[in-house]
Amino acid sequence: MVLYLPEEQWALVQSLELNLFYDDGAGYIDLGLDNVFDFDEDGALLGTGGNSWVAVNGQPVAYYHTSTMDDGVHYIITGYVPVLHNGQRAELLLTFDDANPHGYVAGIRAVYPEGETETVAKSGTALQPGDTLEFLCDYYSYGGEYENSYLLGEALTVPEEGLTISDVPLEGDIRATYRFTDLYQQSYWTPPIP
Repeated sequence: MVLYLPEEQWALVQSLELNLFYDDGAGYIDLGLDNVFDFDEDGALLGTGGNSWVAVNGQPVAYYHTSTMDDGVHYIITGYVPVLHNGQRAELLLTFDDANPHGYVAGIRAVYPEGETETVAKSGTALQPGDTLEFLCDYYSYGGEYENSYLLGEALTVPEEGLTISDVPLEGDIRATYRFTDLYQQSYWTPPIP
């Protein structure tokens, strides 16, 4: 698939992210949003089959890109993985930069349920060996309706040597789409990419 947009429409795009869904036979596991895309020599967006995804210690996780800073020499890409950290809702913070292109775990940040507090956890704290992480994902029906958040994969105990970030191949029925966000923070999705 190749997507052409007129130059004036590209000028309105503030962010572009790949959204990946895994078909488990009853609905779709949302694997998140990543800033992975490529263009051809004519400036058209090239589709991707989404055959690999972010993993923590080899286990695919739901990953959400949050920011990219690139000055042409150095870059920093940040994102998070929704988890239960020792039984509490949290975000595992990931960072990719020119010194660590494969990424590293930058910390963990608590997520408070709505109404529990008006304070937002702004910075992360370090993980400790022995901490337990249970990875979370959102789940959608075939009709595209959000159903619930569920545990994804196996619980992980943080080892002494810490966690490793990698891309792993995905097998099975994967649906990939791109999300465009415009200057007005409105989001639009492409049809699924074959």
